[in-house]
Amino acid sequence: MVGSGINLSMQNFDRILSVDKGNRTATVQAGVTLSKLGSHLRQMGLQPPLVLEWGNYHIGAISGTHANDTETGRAAQFSSYVLGVKLVTPTGELMEISGNHNAEYLPAIRSHFGMFGVIYEVTLEVRENRPLSITFMKVNLDDFLDNFHEEIQSLKINYDHVFGMLCPQSGKLYWQGRKFIEQEKTSRHFLSTWKNRVGAKNALFKIALSLIRATSPVSCSATRAKVLSIAFVGLPMAIVKHIPYVINPCDRGKLYEEKDARLDFYDWVFPEKNWVGMARSFLQLSYKFRKDHNFGLPLPALIYFIPKDQASLLSRSRDANMMAIDPLYPYPEDTTWKEFRLEFNKIAMLHGGIPHINKTRDGAVYCFGKAIDPAVMHLFLKQRAHFDPKNLFLNDHFREMFAEYL
Repeated sequence: MVGSGINLSMQNFDRILSVDKGNRTATVQAGVTLSKLGSHLRQMGLQPPLVLEWGNYHIGAISGTHANDTETGRAAQFSSYVLGVKLVTPTGELMEISGNHNAEYLPAIRSHFGMFGVIYEVTLEVRENRPLSITFMKVNLDDFLDNFHEEIQSLKINYDHVFGMLCPQSGKLYWQGRKFIEQEKTSRHFLSTWKNRVGAKNALFKIALSLIRATSPVSCSATRAKVLSIAFVGLPMAIVKHIPYVINPCDRGKLYEEKDARLDFYDWVFPEKNWVGMARSFLQLSYKFRKDHNFGLPLPALIYFIPKDQASLLSRSRDANMMAIDPLYPYPEDTTWKEFRLEFNKIAMLHGGIPHINKTRDGAVYCFGKAIDPAVMHLFLKQRAHFDPKNLFLNDHFREMFAEYL
């Protein structure tokens, strides 16, 4: 949780209210989890517009945040598929915002981040349920960066989703390509079924994360990071790149448990035209910290594709196709990891980066306001103030983030 104010539980607002199969829409209460929605829709031959990595996400929360998957041809941010919400405003009014009611506020409410009131009902687009065929590829990083535009176009032509892993220890780059296929092409052989189930839950990678977390409670030296990267990332990837598999997208959402590995994500996105420069700067920064601080990142930085999309007011891809660099670290308490993040902020801003409000902290809280078009920011805060004139829903975190505009 961020902030020191009041947290409202939506535990009892967890009913799926209706599904319109013909129009492909679903209306749910805000406390419905992504996993619950996916299970329900699957029985009807449907799936959520995006099925994110964690099934615990509440639809009411991700209806207005930067929660995203990776896409090559359609919107990658979950909030872009929100058709309408019902909320209790900070002044106590029950209000509907949709294409037919108060439509002028819909782009802002898709970026509500809990600041417009209490969302209690969400209507969203859903889509046909189709299997995803998943293939892993290892590519030569230098060749990819030198031929970036051709390589990117090839990925976009051949896959519906592309997810990347950039290993700062080894400089290796892996791609996970996902492509929707027809139902009848899936195999029912028991070995294929087992392989698909293991793949759907990213079992090898999740086991690796747990083992890495168990190796040290505090930090990661450069040598340790190199060994862990080879043992728990390089070797599993050497196995899975030879084993394509098929999953039902509704199976993707893992239920996060308190005993699971504690991971720090630090997600920034960059215009495609700037991504090569940022990737090289990130690798240089990683090398500098190995050399000067004996500090290494044992896990890969994650890469997402977020196509240009203006559906939400604070969309991170309002003006361009974006690609993420999301460093991942298993020891949140490590003070050198904090130093690394602060240095990462500096180079990220130089390359036109925009931080993920849900995943960034420390110095990045000051970066979001500087990275967004001031006219968009002023409009967002003006509409937010209309809903909440006494700033009851503006917590300390967002006061700090938007300080220069308030």
